[in-house]
Amino acid sequence: MKNFIKKLKKKSMLINNKMIFGLALVLFLGGCASKKAVTTGSNVEKEISRRDKKNLLNEISANTISFETFSTKAKTKLSLDNKSFNTNLTIRIKHDEVIWISANAFLGIEAARIMITPDRIRIINRLQSTYIDRPFDYIYDFTSQELTFVELENLFVGNSLNFYNSPSNTIFTQGTDYKVEGKLADLLYEMILGANYNLKQTKLSESAKSQTLQFSYQNHREVDSQTIPNDVTIHLKAAKMSLDAEMKFEDIRLDQDLSFPFTVPDRYKKI
Repeated sequence: MKNFIKKLKKKSMLINNKMIFGLALVLFLGGCASKKAVTTGSNVEKEISRRDKKNLLNEISANTISFETFSTKAKTKLSLDNKSFNTNLTIRIKHDEVIWISANAFLGIEAARIMITPDRIRIINRLQSTYIDRPFDYIYDFTSQELTFVELENLFVGNSLNFYNSPSNTIFTQGTDYKVEGKLADLLYEMILGANYNLKQTKLSESAKSQTLQFSYQNHREVDSQTIPNDVTIHLKAAKMSLDAEMKFEDIRLDQDLSFPFTVPDRYKKI
């Protein structure tokens, strides 16, 4: 028993509050292979016609993943500022309302619980008996201010960002793929879609802040007649954090009755 306690304490030193926040990013910063580039049959780009652009945008809209609730378990490998660990996540989402995660990092013991709503980010670190309760804009220390809760939810489940249909976007063919490029304020964005209009990659960057966020989606499968990525790879580079994550979804379920329990024990310290 003493050896078990020592091991648990050792793990808690490794899983510090910054790594727990890394888990919070992973839920929408949410593979197969880290930093694996999307490949196409050809690198030659050709801008598509106005008519083809309209048809493509209609196909993107038709392929949007629609749900009231989303739940899955995810085997996750997380690398944060040159430290790595594996965790099993239980993920639940209620569309437009809440993203909830329970993270088990050692022998099935819950290490963290995370709840994100459109106005708040709350994180419990059970291994260090601490918690975070911040306004949603806390995430803008690590990502662009153009990313709302809805856009982060889209990134997580594999939907195109809502500004994919901006009239100012440029769309190219790239082999059998399509590439959508555009700019929103200081945010540059790029989306790559396959021939079947499934999203393969989203890349966001802000040169002024030296921030880059990239999602790659692979191994799509049918769930309740909708096509959902099974593997999600994330790469985040920011002034305050460098993060890579590989997530493999298991047992994806849509539109189930879900609960989102979140209670902070009185003895936990707010940080």
